[in-house]
Amino acid sequence: MSGAVWAAEPDNCRSLPLKDAKVTTSVRLEHDGQDYTRAETDLVVQVPKAWKPAADLLLNGDTEQYRAAMRCVLRYPDELYPYRDTEWRPWPPKVTVQKKWITVEHRAVTYVEDLRDRDFGTWRISAGRRYWTLTLVHPPALATAWWQEITVDLGGRAARSMTPVPTKGSDTKVIWTRAKAGGEPPQVQVRIQPPATKAMIARWNEAPWYLVRSGIWLSWETALLPVLLLLVRRLSRAPATSLATPAEDATRRNLLIWAWVWFAGALVFELDDQLPSIAQDYEVFTWWPDYRALIHFGLAVCGGAALCLFGRPRWYAMLAVGVATAYTGFFVGLPGRLGQPEHLWLFTEDVTAIERLQVTGQFLWLALACVCVAFVWLVGFLSVLQRLRAARHIQVADEPQRGYFPWWGLVLCAVAATAVVALCVWAQHNTFEDQSWLSRADDSYDRWHFVTLYDELVWFPSNWPDWFPGTICWWYGGIFALLSVLSARAAASGGSPLSPDRPELLVITVYFVLSVAPIPGWYVGLSFLLLSAALVLLTGLFLRVVGERRSVLSRKLENGTSLSEVIRESDRHWLFDSARRYRDLHSQLRRLEQGDQDAKREELEEQLDQLHRWNPDDTAGPHAGERLPDSVDAVELALAWGPRDTWWHNGQRAALLAALFALPATGVSFWADNVRGPLWGDVANNQFGVIGLVDHVITSEFIWAGAGFVLGALWRVLPGRRGPAKAVGLSVVFATPVVAHWIISTAVGQPIGTLALHVALTLLVLTSTGVAMDIDTFRQEGHYWPTKAALLLSIYQLRTASVQLAFFVAQVVALVGVWQQLKGNDPMVLIQPEDQIGRSNAEPPGDDAAP
Repeated sequence: MSGAVWAAEPDNCRSLPLKDAKVTTSVRLEHDGQDYTRAETDLVVQVPKAWKPAADLLLNGDTEQYRAAMRCVLRYPDELYPYRDTEWRPWPPKVTVQKKWITVEHRAVTYVEDLRDRDFGTWRISAGRRYWTLTLVHPPALATAWWQEITVDLGGRAARSMTPVPTKGSDTKVIWTRAKAGGEPPQVQVRIQPPATKAMIARWNEAPWYLVRSGIWLSWETALLPVLLLLVRRLSRAPATSLATPAEDATRRNLLIWAWVWFAGALVFELDDQLPSIAQDYEVFTWWPDYRALIHFGLAVCGGAALCLFGRPRWYAMLAVGVATAYTGFFVGLPGRLGQPEHLWLFTEDVTAIERLQVTGQFLWLALACVCVAFVWLVGFLSVLQRLRAARHIQVADEPQRGYFPWWGLVLCAVAATAVVALCVWAQHNTFEDQSWLSRADDSYDRWHFVTLYDELVWFPSNWPDWFPGTICWWYGGIFALLSVLSARAAASGGSPLSPDRPELLVITVYFVLSVAPIPGWYVGLSFLLLSAALVLLTGLFLRVVGERRSVLSRKLENGTSLSEVIRESDRHWLFDSARRYRDLHSQLRRLEQGDQDAKREELEEQLDQLHRWNPDDTAGPHAGERLPDSVDAVELALAWGPRDTWWHNGQRAALLAALFALPATGVSFWADNVRGPLWGDVANNQFGVIGLVDHVITSEFIWAGAGFVLGALWRVLPGRRGPAKAVGLSVVFATPVVAHWIISTAVGQPIGTLALHVALTLLVLTSTGVAMDIDTFRQEGHYWPTKAALLLSIYQLRTASVQLAFFVAQVVALVGVWQQLKGNDPMVLIQPEDQIGRSNAEPPGDDAAP
């Protein structure tokens, strides 16, 4: 008998033979080492081959016979359109065949993120404010089956209550067993008290706590805005020259405007997210939920248009933006004229509207509005970057700033916007199929599917500003604004070529905090980013103090003048001649160690003493011939100066080298953050998953190139005699917030993710960059040596080189250890159910909807 026939009979599952089925199930709670409490269940069902639908379990997963049979084994057979957005399946059920049995193995996972009931597998978690209840919800078709064993692992915590009395186990792990078949399965119910931190996390979506969460989240923006404003004020009061150049004025003005744009955008879109909840809970702005989708469209397109006004691209780009904005405004103002439902929400019960949208293709007007929103943002973003970048080249005061925007940029933005919207629909399609994988595929299902995708498009202008500005736009805009300020000041004729002055140091500090250093700080469901930022600032200040006392150029000549006050780029020829002569003499001394040639040794030592003086040939200089500090030799002095003439060019060179060394590191971090375990499979279900892959690669390169830039810009003031030693100091600043995060996360029972791996990779990238900078410093000697390694051994000399090699080996060993640890731990994949406030109107069809 076919599945379609037996599924329509009164006993849909023909469950009489299932009294011989054997069932085991287990559930495991994990509190420690998780951001949210993790619950994982395994269900193993052995059904006899005598059960008629048993063979259907072996069919393809998209056949109705397979889905109907699985509904009998896993769910409610009378529920033809089951839908679960509270569980995640690592893999489809595994079905195997034995002599008399067909076995189904099913695993489901959920995370307790809020106080809603969460069904997963054959279990349900009902989260209360302090106590949670775990209940076994057995499928009706298996009510007479032999439930051989039921295991509940409470994650190291004892239950508050449980029914019935377990057969065996302990206070944290209980087991119910049955020696023989017969009777109903035990009605297992366990009440637990989760850790206070996990219970607190689940409450932040409730009133009024979401307001606290939102306020703490905005504390980062609220604190950063005055910092940027004070930075702009300091820059205006201390120009690089006596009179600020036009480029300085332009870049400083851009930084000021960008600070306000960034703050206003973050505030507006955060309020947009919270106002619907406020309207429902406190009965204010009661009209807001009804018009929420239209407001989202209006705010989103206006936000992108505001970026375009700041970026000021060419006239044809502004024309295209104006057309896209006008269409979106028309769509928002008169959706009915384009065949859209009132307020844009589509309901499953509106069969006529659904069929009209499908047949006429009028749903494409909605898709076009979404494309316009993304297009306006992309054009605005690229034009802003062009304006920030071009400002450093302005030569005339009050010259209008315009973002150069080629015509092909419009085509690129249009294609990218279309791809973004298409990928979002594709991701929602995949998510819907995963969450409704047991539903009957018929006309009612198709309508339900269409409404779900339509409503997801309606939510696009809300999701897009939450992702694109916060993840990409504000971050890259800040990078370009700060680097343009540094570039303009470095190019000014009165700027210090030796090292950054105090204003430049402040800009570099802000740049490092915003764009390079890891700023973790998510604890107990709240954002405490300011703590990590404060630690970075304190550690950086400590590194600067140490550098002022321990850097090579901070050492003093005999008359008390520091080397940083004496050394200039014009001394480069003498520096490297002395360094090469110094290495040659030391090489001769080492060859004499086995012999007894005192006269020759005395001659070499006398020549080394002559080299230990400041530029004796500079007769016009006031410090010519003065003895160098005892702790500084000619090689160290050359290495301290670096490969380029100014701190800005040293920074540029180090950024390029770091970007090259970061390519393999980017591959490793890409695997750890996007491919490892179930993460790769989750990309297809993430609305911005595919775009996020591209963003991850580009962002990783920018972060490590930025770290290299800071290393190079501060090269002459960092402590350490060799490049790797300088890199270690900066890596300590990078690692400090991660160490603090590890301590706090351990205390509250949360993971640190891949941050340890990123610290190890950063240390390796910066160390490699430091070594490359040292080699580049002596690049004029490259043709004398067969390889770069040989030149490096000559620069570092044999004894020091062995220490550097051991340091490198230790880094690689640590990196491999972190890699192995990550390979053995699957990351968390969140299951985010629909919001309580009108997330979607696509309800599963009723059973009477089936044809």
